[in-house]
Amino acid sequence: MSISTADICDDFRDKAKIQVLSPKFKSYGGKTNFQGEVITVKLDKSNWLLLSMLKDEKGDGKVVVVDVDQAYYGIVGDRLMAFAKNNNYEAIIINGYVRDTNETVNIDVGLYAIGTCPQRNFEKTNSARDIELNFEGIKVNSGDYIYADCDGVIITEEKLV
Repeated sequence: MSISTADICDDFRDKAKIQVLSPKFKSYGGKTNFQGEVITVKLDKSNWLLLSMLKDEKGDGKVVVVDVDQAYYGIVGDRLMAFAKNNNYEAIIINGYVRDTNETVNIDVGLYAIGTCPQRNFEKTNSARDIELNFEGIKVNSGDYIYADCDGVIITEEKLV
């Protein structure tokens, strides 16, 4: 089923609080049209918690929203995208950077980030899951919903479509 973020914004303008992800975020995944329930992850430079989650847990159409405070490290690359695809995640949105983008664009999972960086962090640092994230003027919680297409990415507190 194809969704239209513009139609959702119009149809629910008086019924739901709709937030729009900054145009600073660009698509680096193979899927640009997606929707799903949010899982939030807060990282401090390293992606070990995210790697474990994508590799070992069923995604069942979920969208993972990751905040790494725009630390200049590649958080997701072709390996994590392959895990996400294998476990049926819809998409990953990162307040940070990605790598291996020549490969990630060929994997049928959505991937949005603010840019690319070939280097990753290898030390294990603190991370948390299912906490409120605040970045670029938006607030995101686990259980929220995300809708994305070529016009942009919107976040709502409840499922609309």
